[in-house]
Amino acid sequence: MKCELVLLRMRLEALAKTADSSFFATRTSRGSISLRLWVLMLTVPERRRPEARRLVRYVQEVYHLTSAYLHGRRAAVVPPPAELAAWTAGVDALELLVRSEEPDHR
Repeated sequence: MKCELVLLRMRLEALAKTADSSFFATRTSRGSISLRLWVLMLTVPERRRPEARRLVRYVQEVYHLTSAYLHGRRAAVVPPPAELAAWTAGVDALELLVRSEEPDHR
């Protein structure tokens, strides 16, 4: 389960890196995962933004929770299986939403 947690974290970081880097050129927080996730939300059409907003908020929370587990700020070493499955589903959904709105998939 620890490996699954690390892989989920890596997926989150890779997803955030797909955000338009030109937005961060003059920003001091250019490496901020949370900010990059918000930029991803702006890549989806207006009609899908409420869904994207909900997913980004959820995935940001997942990112912070994975940090807590991976950096030993939780008593448990890994989250319960059901919680990890829910986190994975949220990341899956955001990845799918972002991929489905890429120009090559329209």
